Amino acid sequence: MATMKWKQALVPLAVVVVLAAVALTVYLAMNPVDTTLDFQVRDAVSRHWVYDASFRLEGRVIRSHFQSDQGPAAQRFTHLKPGQATLELSAPYYQAVSLPLTLKRGANRLEEPIDLVGLEIPELKSFIMFENLAGSDIQVEIRPVSNAGPAVVNHPCLDLWLGARVTVQLKNGLPVQEETEEGSVRGEELFRGRIDWKFDPYPETVFRYSAVIPGAKLKPSKAPYRAVDYLVVLPRPPAMPREELEAIMEKTWSLKPDAVQEYLRPYEEQGKLRAIVFTSWNVKGAAE
Repeated sequence: MATMKWKQALVPLAVVVVLAAVALTVYLAMNPVDTTLDFQVRDAVSRHWVYDASFRLEGRVIRSHFQSDQGPAAQRFTHLKPGQATLELSAPYYQAVSLPLTLKRGANRLEEPIDLVGLEIPELKSFIMFENLAGSDIQVEIRPVSNAGPAVVNHPCLDLWLGARVTVQLKNGLPVQEETEEGSVRGEELFRGRIDWKFDPYPETVFRYSAVIPGAKLKPSKAPYRAVDYLVVLPRPPAMPREELEAIMEKTWSLKPDAVQEYLRPYEEQGKLRAIVFTSWNVKGAAE
């Protein structure tokens, strides 16, 4: 008798479960939950946009150019299928990234930005430096020049190592008194060391790198003109970790200027870095 009563109670319960399942199915059909993914992508060094980036997920693509002049913009995929997926991110001259994901139904969000590592400045031939005197500081505009001639405008932000050596500009044994194109030599050293650089991410900017040689670190001199020798070292990730580069440059900067490129050549041949030197003559000195 007890068994019969239990079976009689089970039938209505089963009906309730079935009705609830049907109701849920109808509700989901009439009120579909869109599965989405929100994420941000940025340059690993500048922490800003990645130019001409492509993001791929479940057969669809988002193309992104500057993204935002206020930092990396939020990206969103919609109408996704819940479950396992792979987010693929790429951009010219960056190391591509494939990120496995498990998407739940509804909203999905990656809390931390995805950093893409820049590999090179495309078609780079050299850097040309332009100086401007601001008080006692020497402001430097760093212009990357392509093999074809024009400036390289949109490129990854590479973690440059930048050094400068400032000397008095001499001619015939005396400090030059006016700009001159020939016959100058380097005289007394006024500064030698690493200098900090900045990267300007704004879309309208043409030359993104700049630096300052601080006047407070320059040895006082009444000579009206200086020569500035620059050393720009571009690491080639992942072959050159930052720690190894710092160790190499610590010794490099203690060498005589004419020995620097020879010392760095084996590292260039190994594909670990690229070293570029440039000399500016006729750089005005601060009035004493």
